Amino acid sequence: MPDSKPAKPCKRCKDLDAPYKLRNEPSCRKCFVEYVDTKVIKRMAVALRETRTSHLPGPRRYLAGLSFGLSSSALVHILDAQAKYQKANNPKSALEVLVLHVDTDLSYPGVTDAETPAQRLLARYRDKYPHLSHECLHLNKALDLETVDWTSLPRLEGQDDSARLRSLFDRLPSVTSRADILRQLVRHLLLHVAIDRGFQALFLGHNTTSLAALTLAEVANGRGFAIPWQVNDGPVTICTYDQSSDDPGKVTASREFPIYSPLREVLSAEIATYRDIIPSLGELAPADTSSATSVVSHKDLSIEEVMARYFSGVEGPYSGIVANVVRTAGKLERTSAGGFCRLCSVPLDEEGDSTWAGEMGPETERTASTHQQQKLCYGCSRSLKV
Repeated sequence: MPDSKPAKPCKRCKDLDAPYKLRNEPSCRKCFVEYVDTKVIKRMAVALRETRTSHLPGPRRYLAGLSFGLSSSALVHILDAQAKYQKANNPKSALEVLVLHVDTDLSYPGVTDAETPAQRLLARYRDKYPHLSHECLHLNKALDLETVDWTSLPRLEGQDDSARLRSLFDRLPSVTSRADILRQLVRHLLLHVAIDRGFQALFLGHNTTSLAALTLAEVANGRGFAIPWQVNDGPVTICTYDQSSDDPGKVTASREFPIYSPLREVLSAEIATYRDIIPSLGELAPADTSSATSVVSHKDLSIEEVMARYFSGVEGPYSGIVANVVRTAGKLERTSAGGFCRLCSVPLDEEGDSTWAGEMGPETERTASTHQQQKLCYGCSRSLKV
């Protein structure tokens, strides 16, 4: 929002009308929007450079995840503007983007004749951003994924897919566990569609603040070894598993696929200001007031939500600290391992998992099944309590 104090000239263009704060410096509307757009476009250029398979001009095909949150909505807004620009100025290198929302509402079966709230909201995005393709996919489709070894998870019970997923989430031990497993399933669905339809990369709506929160949340969840794969840009390894009764859980194939967060150099507060500046974006993405709410107890919040509120509170006066968390995470090396977690797909750190299990509780609280423990990282085992 504009600063209430008398405006100083814009730090970049010296315009006297500079009511916004950008990294603690005054900024005009034009420079603020240009700053955010440029940050995203530069990260997209990195994705293009790292995923290009030919020097000949050709369409760039990406899948972008949309949660209807402020950050992913801002990403869709910028992608639509870029797709429009490329179509008009360089049609040979057109930007083809599928915006995919995963509907996590399990109160109804995945297949229904009635239009769901998620589909109605997505229709508004489709009208507002016509230069992109838009699609809604229900979380139930995760049960058909071969990139999750379902034999490593608790047995699912229920008459339909929604009931089976509800039974899984109802048996999880905490809010943090439910948020963690939900995020993994949504990520798998996005990756599945991106790979299955031949896209070059997956774009996620994480910003600097949310990546900092995710970094510390992964450490707290016992998955610190996964930070280079869960937080940093670049390729991740995806394995597929035999779902038949003959040899369930056997790895049948593996491949790498790149994931990028184009907003990774933009703070959540800057995205909130970006939303206020652009009316069309503000109509779709309401202001997020959750971080400003005073919370007496965190028992109803996941660890990631607690971390997000913390970083949202300090990013104003200490934006450098938030950015340093993400930059430091970006320097962590991706070391090789003997296998991959059957749920989150990160390499297994057997020595680290054993250390975590020893420090986080007595033997009776640890994983009950040695066979399942070998399939899952400590973080996923802890979330599932298998």
